[in-house]
Order: sequence, then structure tokens, then C-alpha cells
Amino acid sequence: MKVLYVVPSLDYKYGGPTQVIIGLTKALVQKGIKVSVFTSVGRNDDLCLDQLEGVDVKLFPKTFFSKFWTAYSPLLAKALMEDISNFDLIHIHEIWHYPHFAAFKAAKFSKKKFIVTMHGGVNSLPLCHKAFKKKIYSFFIQKKILKKASAIQAISKNEIKEIYRFVRSENIFYLPNGVNLKTFENLPSKNTIEKLYPQLKGKKVILFLGRVYPKKGLDLLAKAFGVVLKKRNDVQLIIAGHDNNVYKKEIVKILKHEQALENSIFTGMLTGNNKFAVLSRADIFVLPSYFEGFSISILEAMACKLPIVITSRCNFSEIEEVKAGVVIEPDVKQLVNSLVRLLDNPQLCKEMGKNGQQLISEKFTWDKITDRMIELYQNTLLRDENI
Repeated sequence: MKVLYVVPSLDYKYGGPTQVIIGLTKALVQKGIKVSVFTSVGRNDDLCLDQLEGVDVKLFPKTFFSKFWTAYSPLLAKALMEDISNFDLIHIHEIWHYPHFAAFKAAKFSKKKFIVTMHGGVNSLPLCHKAFKKKIYSFFIQKKILKKASAIQAISKNEIKEIYRFVRSENIFYLPNGVNLKTFENLPSKNTIEKLYPQLKGKKVILFLGRVYPKKGLDLLAKAFGVVLKKRNDVQLIIAGHDNNVYKKEIVKILKHEQALENSIFTGMLTGNNKFAVLSRADIFVLPSYFEGFSISILEAMACKLPIVITSRCNFSEIEEVKAGVVIEPDVKQLVNSLVRLLDNPQLCKEMGKNGQQLISEKFTWDKITDRMIELYQNTLLRDENI
């Protein structure tokens, strides 16, 4: 089977979807599926390309009009029209961007079946961003594309409802994101990251791993950390992720006001051994988001046996069900109480970490998820339908 993935970017600064493409395509190739990726050129492509062994990746230049329609690339559209007949199935990742539209046009022209993964694209928060444009585009184009899709992948149980409210499709399938547990088997020693940040020695470490971006709830975390720091002076906050400096300045301002900046570290985006090192050193993982599709960072933290504190907006209720962490509302007081409770109870943290890793092993490894994805591909190709 030959599957073409069409994605807007492989740039690591865009977070989770890039990691999904890496993990999913690698696992598919290992199971004998031939995978190609068509995408636009980004600044940090090399970080991703080094990990896509066995996957045929083609990068296409963007034009000036990408400022108005993300990843706009006439050369990508041309290549899709010319090469799409060589593939059995098209898998489009993310909506609203130009590659999504170009892939649909090519699939329709060649009568090829296609699957769409939205990555949270129809949640209320993304829909509010540039809302007027999206309403017009949805009415004339987006909903028609999704109704033509042979399958729409929901990456969380909550997203199933969101997609159905948006498009009323009967072809919605739940398949979550995953991780490769073997990647986390031999983590760096706990003092590895201390060589870069000596101030971590002897401290309890609260870790945020993700983009420094408004939807991630870092304003809540900064305020809550200030309160926690007043209760105990042995805590350190690590904020690890790509930032555009604009939002980072807001968080720095809050941390200064809370007199917590000296106990906070901004590492920037971490990859490879540095990311594993910070996960190894952390005591608690926190993601207080106002909105998430389905966070890879949560899975990575659980794979490292970290207790988890997330909001209900992260769409991961299983964490509370198996007692792998705490699920709260986006509220400073609730966040403070949860952090203090875990900091005061190392044995509870240990039990939560063990439960979390067990949950990952049972339900959220790429090995298990790709088996179900291949089954979805096969069933899609067998169905009779008009494109």
C-alpha cells in the first residue's frame, strides 16, 4: 500500500502535529506501508527530516501569498496533480491551510480516496481565530471537503463531538496520538540537565513542555507557581518550548510580579537528548491549557513515569480514570492545590507515574495505533463510494 501524507509544515515550532507525522509515518514504514510526505519548506525542517528514515519527503517552496493562506505553494499543488495517481490513498493532516485544499482538489480530479485528520481544527478556540474568514470558507469550501472525505480521524473522544457538530459526517473514527515507548527506556541520568542549569540541584522540578503560546495556559501556571513558591522554597519551574518572544514577555512579567522569575527557567525548544534529560529530571508535568487537540507532550511525560496535572480542556479524561494524575479546570486555585498536593506526597507521585506509563503501554503506543490505522486504510479502500 502506498499512502501520501499532505501536511502544511514539518517545522518543529508548530508542535504536536509534526511529532505525530514523525511517529506515525515511521511506524507505518516499519509495518511495510510505503509512505510519502508532501509539505512546504520550513525553517527547522532538518530537525524532522533526520528522523524520517524510510519516508519519502518532498518539500515545496511557499510564496508571498502564504501570509494570507498558510503554506500557499503552487508547486505543491502542481506536484499533487502530477503524482497523486501513484498512490492508493491520501491522508491530509490539518485543515484551513492551503495544502489541505490542494490535496482535496487533486484527489477529486484523480478520483482518489482521502482521509482527514484535523488535529483539533474545529474546536471552539481555533474557530474563533479569524472567525469571519473561517465562517465564509467553511460555508463555501471546508464543509464540502470534509463531507467528501472517506474518513475523518478524531484524535480525542471529545473531538468526535466537535467534528460532528461542525460537519454532520458519519465517517468519523477515533484514533488517538501515540508514542514509541522504547524511546524512553534509557533516559539520561537525573543530573544531566543540571550541567546546563545548576540551579536545579536539590530542587523539586515542575515541567511545562510545549509551545509558549496563549492557549497553553502559561498565565495560569505563572500565577500558580508564584503561590506555590511562597509555600515552599525548594521548587523550580522549567518552561521548555518554542516561543515567539511576544507571549514569553507576558509570562515573564507575571513571574516578576509573583517574585518567581528567579526560580523559573525558559529553555526554548528542546529536542533529542536535551528533551529526554529534562523529562528525566522533572518531578511533575503540568499542562494547564485552555485548549488542546491531543498533546504528545502529555504522552511523553507519562512514558517517563511523571505524575500529570492537566486541565479538562486537554481532552484526556483517562488520566484521572487510571489515577495517573489530576484533571482540573483552567483555574489558578485548583492548579495551586494540585501542585502542592503532589509536591507534598512523593509516594502518590510515584504511584501516578507508574499508572500513567501502564496506560501508555496498553493504549497509546504507535505500534498499536498504526495497526488500527492500517485497518482503517484497508477498509477505506474496500468501500464503494463516489469521490
